[in-house]
Amino acid sequence: MPELFPDNPIARWIATNEKTANFDEKLQFLLAFACSDWIRRGSGVILPSEAALAKVVAAGLERFPLGDWLDSPRENAKKIADFCEKIKILSLPDCLKQEFPHVLDLRGVVCPKNAARSRLVMAGLPEGFRLDILLDEGAPIENVPQALVADGHFIENRHKKADFWVLTVVKCK
Repeated sequence: MPELFPDNPIARWIATNEKTANFDEKLQFLLAFACSDWIRRGSGVILPSEAALAKVVAAGLERFPLGDWLDSPRENAKKIADFCEKIKILSLPDCLKQEFPHVLDLRGVVCPKNAARSRLVMAGLPEGFRLDILLDEGAPIENVPQALVADGHFIENRHKKADFWVLTVVKCK
């Protein structure tokens, strides 16, 4: 994988480690750490890396679609490296200075990516947190609740809106 910039230490790390075992997980850890650092520098709030990553994914930043990148980290390694470098100088968006959002919009996200993304976000939430997850009709409303229940979370409610579902989930672990 060619480097984005020869002086980018993260790009060099990626080029050196791309053939190692668990490279996708290592990229996710790198991204989570970068999110935690970005939030700390931008707001003074110290979040565990898992919670910081969940917050940035849930925010759905159009410029930085971390959820999409995490669907296939290896293929998005350059974007992840670029993000990790850019956030060192970018200011924190206002939406990340606020409390964790209570809605995760996964409409348009196909299975099994919507289940993986909902699990990732739920993993970063504190116990007892209620999150409304917006899901498309069909496989998403069938598969995502099953995945979350398998992780030990409680499905408090599910109801249909116009052309999508709202799933209210309570973090139990």
